[in-house]
Amino acid sequence: MLKTGYNGTMRNINKIRDHIEAAVEVSRDSGVPVLLLANPGLAKSTIVYHWARRHGCHLETLIGSRFSQEEILGFQVRLEEGPERQSRLELLEPRWYRNILEAESRGVPSVLFLDELSTAAENVQGSLLQLIFERTIGQGKELPPSTLVIAAANYKQNIPYQFNMMAPILNRFCIVNLQYESNESFLNEFLQDEEEWGAELPVYEGREITDQEKRNLRGGLKTLFRTLFVSFEEEQTGQGRLYTMDINNQNYTSVYDGGAGPVYNFITGRTVSYLYRITLSFLRKGFTLENQGRVMINMVRGLAGLGTNTFTEKQRQEYLHRLETLYTALYAALSGGERPLEQPETSLDFSGKGVGDAVQEWILFHESSFAPGYPHLDALARHIKAAYGTAERDIESLRQRVTYNRNEGFAFSNDLQRVAYLIRFLEEDPLALEGAEHRPGGAALGGETPLQTLREIRDAYEPLQREILGSIPGFT
Repeated sequence: MLKTGYNGTMRNINKIRDHIEAAVEVSRDSGVPVLLLANPGLAKSTIVYHWARRHGCHLETLIGSRFSQEEILGFQVRLEEGPERQSRLELLEPRWYRNILEAESRGVPSVLFLDELSTAAENVQGSLLQLIFERTIGQGKELPPSTLVIAAANYKQNIPYQFNMMAPILNRFCIVNLQYESNESFLNEFLQDEEEWGAELPVYEGREITDQEKRNLRGGLKTLFRTLFVSFEEEQTGQGRLYTMDINNQNYTSVYDGGAGPVYNFITGRTVSYLYRITLSFLRKGFTLENQGRVMINMVRGLAGLGTNTFTEKQRQEYLHRLETLYTALYAALSGGERPLEQPETSLDFSGKGVGDAVQEWILFHESSFAPGYPHLDALARHIKAAYGTAERDIESLRQRVTYNRNEGFAFSNDLQRVAYLIRFLEEDPLALEGAEHRPGGAALGGETPLQTLREIRDAYEPLQREILGSIPGFT
């Protein structure tokens, strides 16, 4: 569980510091290496240094731009021995590796900090790949199991154009994007005295995870990804291809080329496995969505946030939203402990959302087996009815607006398509149909069932939809 100083309160000023602290703690517990990705000057190295010192760790730093391949994996030297002076090749271990072994001999664990990863030459990155993934240097000499590997790099726009990071390197990390939400938050953190900056440090305590919790997590993650795959299946429409979801990506070169924005990984077997391991750590360390949700979602996105290289930017943003929504619902259910996974006490809030987004969000929750049943269908029907009343004056008012506003016409057409899709969705599922047909929707729906209300809206607005589709240039 998380403990805090100062009578259990947190000022919530040190966002970057606490974000890195939490990510490093999860990395140590799960064995998943983390890559701290940020603009220069956000104290990545300093925070890692202080974390290592507080936890009694020896810190060894390899700066990617200053080390050669041999300085990372070791030098091959020729030795002559015996009366016949027979020669053999022997590995001369690099100094940093000898330092880690020496610390290990004294019972001191080490933090291996790979800094400036983004400015390492490609052959050096290849050496680091072996170091990160195989945890070995030359001739198969291994890092001690207690050694924690952490890396840091800068965004693409802050390094010379000739440098890049290879996708295989990135895919072996959980990418942690460190960015400020506001200028005020940035100023609050870095205008502190040193003793203030080191105050109220979070302390995490571990607990055992049961076999039932592991089964819940495995089943929940399967459901999460199945739901994502289904919701992004390729769909042919009158306007062409709507979505594609291809996890067998053939091109990984675009992971780091996004420029100033966050950097995420594709879904691979490794990232799915990493997601399982870091979620176990979240549970072990007592992370909650309320206190550590921002860090958790950042790490989840860092592992599987790119989805597929076939997405457009709009589709990628929709994918990220669905990933976050599903993972949040899953973690809320997992927080129940050992009992088999049940529906969490979630509440969908449709306020401020368009009809299309509200329908999509409801379907997303329905398709998740860790949120079974048909919750919030009444609320969804009320939300749609509030947007599209069926009185003649409501329809005529909309007709006037779409006649003079092409964009509003597009939005209306999209909304009605979503409502029609929702009706088909319910009609094709006998269990959903039974619930939606026979459960009264309350006074807000005039005593009708949600499905009756949806059909009424569709039937009332279909003539107007056909009318504007035929009369506004560009509608097909």
